[in-house]
Order: sequence, then structure tokens, then C-alpha cells
Amino acid sequence: MFKLLFKFIKPYRKEFIISVVTIVIESLLEISCPYLMSMLLEYGIIQNGDTYIIDNEVVILLSCLMVLFGTLAFIIGLFFAKYVARFSKGVGYEIRKAEYLKLKEYSFHNLDSVSASSLLTRLTSDINIIADTVSNSFRPMFRAPVMLIATLTISAITSPILSCVFFVTVPILAIIMVVIVKYVKPRFLKIQKIVDRMNRNTKESIVAIKTIKSYVQEDFEINKFKEINDDSRKSSNDAMGANGLMMPAQELVLYSTIVGILYLGGYLALKPDYANIVVNIAMFLTYVTQLLATVQMLTNVTLNLNRAGASVTRVEELFKVKSEIKDNPSSKLQVLNGDIEFKNVSFSYFNDKNYVLNNVSLKIKSGSFVGVVGQTGSSKTTLINLLLRFYDVSEGNVFIGDHNVRDYSIHELRKNISISFQNPFLFNDTVLNNIKRGNKKATMDEVINAAKIACAYDFITNDLEDGFNTMIAEGGTNLSGGQRQRVCLARAILMHPKVLILDDSFSALDRITEAKVKENLKNTLPDVTKIVISQKISTIKDSDEIIVLEKGNVSNIGNHKFLAENDPIYKDINNIQNEGLE
Repeated sequence: MFKLLFKFIKPYRKEFIISVVTIVIESLLEISCPYLMSMLLEYGIIQNGDTYIIDNEVVILLSCLMVLFGTLAFIIGLFFAKYVARFSKGVGYEIRKAEYLKLKEYSFHNLDSVSASSLLTRLTSDINIIADTVSNSFRPMFRAPVMLIATLTISAITSPILSCVFFVTVPILAIIMVVIVKYVKPRFLKIQKIVDRMNRNTKESIVAIKTIKSYVQEDFEINKFKEINDDSRKSSNDAMGANGLMMPAQELVLYSTIVGILYLGGYLALKPDYANIVVNIAMFLTYVTQLLATVQMLTNVTLNLNRAGASVTRVEELFKVKSEIKDNPSSKLQVLNGDIEFKNVSFSYFNDKNYVLNNVSLKIKSGSFVGVVGQTGSSKTTLINLLLRFYDVSEGNVFIGDHNVRDYSIHELRKNISISFQNPFLFNDTVLNNIKRGNKKATMDEVINAAKIACAYDFITNDLEDGFNTMIAEGGTNLSGGQRQRVCLARAILMHPKVLILDDSFSALDRITEAKVKENLKNTLPDVTKIVISQKISTIKDSDEIIVLEKGNVSNIGNHKFLAENDPIYKDINNIQNEGLE
């Protein structure tokens, strides 16, 4: 845990130092009070035969010092609380920011290996646990060593014999704590993994609520959640049960310390040479009481550290992930046109020889309108993923604008390639802001022009109550499928890209609207390379070229007439779809 914290402590060094200094001073002031009390008993009350004489000057002086030290400890404690809060929450903020930025660097391959629910838990719950642990543990973590060292030092100076009790019991207590911590930590890691499962299950149940109800699967989902919840309860009981041993074990050791001090002190008090041992016993018992309070705080700290240790492990796992997509931020290359070439490209999602693309070679001229068709699983979308460097090729090279895509910075590459998906994602924001996600600096005239090209302007201004200022519900549920696709297409157009990719993004459009959109794209974006991926022959039949894919291979390339006569795969798809229309 501390290794992780040290990476993010720099912006809050001032708060850290003040927190440490104040808690050390506060602890020393508190420790001084029992010592002053023993001095008061020894020097303020003087035995004179069978009577006792009180030295008022000594008693008043030492009493005033004790009140002063206690007051100062209280005031300094307030400063400590203020700065430790700033430190703990600040470090939590820095870790969360760094983790979020790290996630932005992840390649799609990295994201495939970690579930979204797990990422969300690590970004929120795990970091909150770490920040809260720092805040709650800071005082006892620094107070306990000071109390222990000062207590042992003063005890050894005051009464070396009585101090032997501390030197025996403290190592025993340390051993017990270490054993319990080693046992409990992996169990807390298991609990956090169960939290991932619970978040994933809950998210699926909410998102798929219509499907669950329509298939009458409520009981199945309830039982599924109950199973995960039971695992959480059992794992928590296991971890908490073991961690619960900490308190009784510590109290056993500390009360044994009290018994040892009383027994040894009583034995020594019977000897003439140790007549003043009673005063030392009183001081020692006060120290034991303070130590007991500190150890009880350490018990809670240990519980939190065990839990935080699991969270730290999970957060560090995210920082250790290395993206195989290497950026080239220093590159000054610019994408000057939409020429595209795939040269002997092979690709595997799992870095093995199970290629989903096999030795693919093709060229697309800048400004052309190209269709991509193939049966399900023919790797149509994979081509686009490689062009955008969502993944890197396993073999071969991909070129755009006469340069390898790896030679560009990722920012330069992707800002010149816009894509509209079949299942578009809309943010919980206004229609205007959703479209301007494609270009934050765009003017309103540019937004309107993009909306008109995508045939979205009419329904935005006529059908939506507040026009471009209409709030889109989460997931775009207040828009139809075709409306969502057109808003996202407007967003892609607004980027002013060199290459525009439409990944089955006409699937929810009627034929008339689809034809208008394609005509607009051809007439208004003549220099932009337009790639349309579709299962429908009617969508791509008027393309300049059509690329036919079959099981990761290029079956053929040509226009509709050529392919309908010469390519068996395209011919079959065309015939089946035409039969369906008759």
C-alpha cells in the first residue's frame, strides 16, 4: 500500500509533513503527562516519618504543566485532523486521476481482458477504501510507534526491571498481528472480486430488464443474485471472523502486561531497596492504559489495512498493464488524403496463429465510396479496427495517406477517421452537445449542415420539443433507433474526416432515408473516403467498389454487376435478399 502512496504523495508533501509532525508532538505531550504525574507523586508528596508533607509549589507547577500539555495536545490534534484530511483525500484524487488516464491508454485488447464492472469498482470503491484507510489509519500508525518507543525508553530509564515486562509482551503482540494479517489479506481480495461479480450481475439485470421480464426470468436472476450475495456473506464472515481475533488477542497480551507489572512490582515493593517502586507502578499502569487505547486503534487500522491491501493490489494491477498499441506522439506526419492500403495483413485477437484476417491485400482510393460485405464472422469490422489502430496487425502493414498508420500519432490518425456504429452510443446530454462531440470547436452552422447531410435536421427541429437543446436520456432511450443512428452520423460528419466509416449504421433507416443520406454523402463530401459496412446488398450496390470478405479472406473486389455475376458468395447473398423481397 505504501509503495502505491509514495507515487502520489508529491503534490501533498506539505500536508503529509504537517500531519506527521503534529501527531508526533501530540503523542509526546500525552506521554509526558504520566511521567509528570509520577514526578508529582515522588517529589510533590514527601514522607516525613508517619506523615506526608505536600510541596505545594511542586504540585502546582507539575499540575499546571499537565493541564498545559493536555490543552496543547488538543489544539495540535485539531491541526492534525485538518491536514490529514487534505492529504488522504488528495492522494485518493491523484490515484483516481492517474488510474482514469491509464484506462484511456488501454488498447481494446487490454479492455477485453478486464470487465467493465471490475474497472468501475476499482476506479470508485477500491480507491475510496484506500483514501478512507489513509485518513483513519494515519493517527494510530504514527502514534503507536511514538507511544511504544517513548514508553519503552521512559520505562527502561525509570525502572529497568519493570520494563522487562514490556520487552516480553510487545514482541508477542507483534507476532500475533503479523500472523492474522497474512491470513486475512487474501480473503479481503476475494471479497473485492465478489463485489466485481455483484456489480456485473446488477448492471446486466438493470440493462436487460426488458429481456428478463419478457422471458419470465425474474426468479432465475433473483437466485443468481442470491448466490453471489451468499458468497459475499460467507467470505466476509471468514475474513471478519479471523480479523476479529485481533482484539481479544491484543487485550489478552495487554492485560497480561498489567498482571505482570502488578506481580513484579508487588514483589519488588516488599524489598527495602525498592520502596519507591509504587510510584513507578502507577506510571507504568497509566502507560499500559494508553498503549491499550492505541492498540485498540491499531486493531481497526489492521482491519482497514487488510481490506485496503486487497484494493491496492487490484489498483496496482491496472497500472501494471502494458498496452501493445505504441503511440508515436512526436510524429509530425499529417493525414493528407483518404488513400488506404492493406498490404499482406493478417490478424489474431489472441496473438496466436488463429487468424481472423489472412494475408489481406486491398487498396481504396481517396474520395471513393466503398462497400464491405460478407457473412457473419467474416471480419468486416476487424478491418476497421486495424485502420483506427484499436488493434495492431499481427503481420503485414496498413497504410493511410501513403504512410503506415503506426507512423502517425494516434491523435492525428483518429481525428481524421470518423466512424458511425450500428448500435450508436449517445451521452446523457443535449442533442447539440452529442453532435459536437465530433468537433467541440464547430459553429452552429457547421452543426446544422452536418445534421442536414445525415437527414437528422428535420426530426431534430420538428419532432423534438427543444430542438438541438433537447436532453437525450441515458442510452438515447427517448430516440428511435433510426434517430440515434442519424445523430451519430452527424457527429461523425462534423469531424471533417479524411475517411468516414459507416459500420452498418443504416440498419435502422428506411430505404428512402437511406438513399437520401447516401446521396448527400456523395454530393457534399466528394473528397472523403466513404466505407460502408453492411449486410444489405441494397445499401452498397451503388458503391464504386465492393469488397467481399469470406472467413477473413478477400473473396473478390468489384462493382455490383461484376460481383453478382462472378463472385459466388456475393451472388448467393444477393439472390437470397432479392428472394426475400419478392
